[in-house]
Amino acid sequence: MADSRRLRVLDAAEDLAATVFASVDRVNVRRAPGVRGQLVRAASSVAANIAEAANLGTEANFKRQLRLSLASANEAASHLRILRRTGALDPLTVARCDSKRAVVCKMLVALIRRLEEDEARAANGRWRDGAE
Repeated sequence: MADSRRLRVLDAAEDLAATVFASVDRVNVRRAPGVRGQLVRAASSVAANIAEAANLGTEANFKRQLRLSLASANEAASHLRILRRTGALDPLTVARCDSKRAVVCKMLVALIRRLEEDEARAANGRWRDGAE
């Protein structure tokens, strides 16, 4: 199982959350009521789910939590689009946050894919060992 202190994706997710936290004071809450809080929760959930995933004990639980983290990152993307479309947050700040979010998503997808490939290779090896 992965150690949460050694996951690069966790560092990237924490950087995303910190960028979002530093940016939300600029949100015009009258233009998008409630979205600021939802964005903060989604961004912090990305990192929290990764940290939790690294300490769950099984590969299946690890992958499930990583997928939840990816879902939270996608939720954050939706909130950022709403803030941009309503003019509640300036486009440069939205782009900065979304760029960090996109990096985290790519890292999560790559990690999930690698875990699935490792699982498939292990299953294939077990099948061959049993077939001989």
